[in-house]
Amino acid sequence: MASFNFSSSLSTLSTPGYRRSVLMRRLVAGLLIICAVLLALSGRAAKDPQVVVFARDVAPGTVLSADDVELRSLPSNIVPTNAVTDHAKAEGQVIAAAASAGEVLTTTRITGPDLVSSIAHARGADASSFTLVPVKLAEPDIIPMLHHGDEVSVVTTGGDSADAADTAVTAARTIATGGTVVTAGSGEAQTGVLLLLRNEDAVNVAASSLTLPLTVVLTGGKHRGE
Repeated sequence: MASFNFSSSLSTLSTPGYRRSVLMRRLVAGLLIICAVLLALSGRAAKDPQVVVFARDVAPGTVLSADDVELRSLPSNIVPTNAVTDHAKAEGQVIAAAASAGEVLTTTRITGPDLVSSIAHARGADASSFTLVPVKLAEPDIIPMLHHGDEVSVVTTGGDSADAADTAVTAARTIATGGTVVTAGSGEAQTGVLLLLRNEDAVNVAASSLTLPLTVVLTGGKHRGE
């Protein structure tokens, strides 16, 4: 392949004649091709939708701030249908699962009706049958063992009667089954989890949390690698 001789080209350009005309035409044609490519790329970028992506790694349970997310133009064929497109709507939302920098923020990654619908759909159930319930755990040391999507049962060792406090600790009693961990707190200040429970179980758990110590037991196959 012939190499480009800069000195020779300059000499040709400075010398009137047929060779200079040919070289100038080639240079103009090359510039036009470059401009066409740049215009095509800029036009495509202008048509690409802007979506919210994570600007840095975010831990589950994080309340998003302006520094956690940013707008980025991405090709429409790789943008999820439920992608969040408004930066302002992302701020203040709680992330259900850990996210990495560059990931697109979708409505099923934040706590809310879309996440509830997604989990309920995976169970083949109607989203209206489920409720999100925050549960303060009597033994918060187990929180690091819990992850988004884990299936759990809510149990207590409290008694059923009003004078239970005056008796010996009773056997464990299951209050709700089939709960799904949505977020699990992290850090010493976090003592609770957010669970998705069937409506009737949610009522029982919320009422029991007022007077009884509660904890959760992993029951699904996910934590066993099934």
